[in-house]
Amino acid sequence: MSSEVQVGGDAEAEFVVGVVLSLTDLTLVHQLAIPGPGGRGKRQLTSTSSRPCSRKMFAFLICALTLQQVHSACVVVNICTENTEVQNEIVDQHNAFRRAVQPTASDMLIMSYSEEVAVSAQAWVDKCILAHGEPSTHMLNGYELGSNLFYSSSPYPWTEVIKAWHSEVSSYLYPKGSTNGQSIGHYTQVVWNSSYRVGCGMTLCPNNIYFYGCNYYRAGNFKGWPPYKAGPPCASCPNDCEDKLCTNPCPYINKYINCPTLSVTTGCGNKLVNDWCPASCNCTNQIIPIA
Repeated sequence: MSSEVQVGGDAEAEFVVGVVLSLTDLTLVHQLAIPGPGGRGKRQLTSTSSRPCSRKMFAFLICALTLQQVHSACVVVNICTENTEVQNEIVDQHNAFRRAVQPTASDMLIMSYSEEVAVSAQAWVDKCILAHGEPSTHMLNGYELGSNLFYSSSPYPWTEVIKAWHSEVSSYLYPKGSTNGQSIGHYTQVVWNSSYRVGCGMTLCPNNIYFYGCNYYRAGNFKGWPPYKAGPPCASCPNDCEDKLCTNPCPYINKYINCPTLSVTTGCGNKLVNDWCPASCNCTNQIIPIA
């Protein structure tokens, strides 16, 4: 399948060192060339690395294209995220992978589609900047969103895009992390237990680059934490379970990681604890996201 677009003026390419600093850790943009279906071209992933900053990272020179956007509207109907069928495809594929994690998860929330989150994802891919932005560019209601990106010289079904993210599972060992130094951030975001809302966008950028992105609420990929708690499916939500996935997300987020301890030892009657630990103080039977 091919598309022809007319662009006013030349697309500008800016070559930069392939690292982007976030507020919490270092993001390294990887480019992985994978044969397209039927040899139709190549697809690319951008991923997040939580490895400590190293001088060696700066030796990688990645072409991060800053491109003038060609088209913000849907260019291929069967991958247009405004379509309900496409939204269902995205959700179904995520939930299939979330059910199938090994070892099984006791606290994996079911994922649903969010138009609010999708607006954020679409706004980012429309910029045609083939890299992750600063955390401040992926926010909803004051909370940082998780993000997965994919781009290709050919249009791919969303199922294949999500499978490409999930394929990093081959480099992942629960709960330790990467077994070989390869990126696993796409996979862990897809199966992060408390990421229960997803919204996605895609656009056609200059040079026939199809740019896909999904944002996740709540964000996953907290350094030093596994993506879920291992155990029998729904063991953490026995009364709120649907086909091996929990249906009881906590609407609050703690401000500190030690809130579960504070809420017990000091108690939520303490005003500071109540202010700092709204999830631990208000969600006694719900799945609480990491602070």
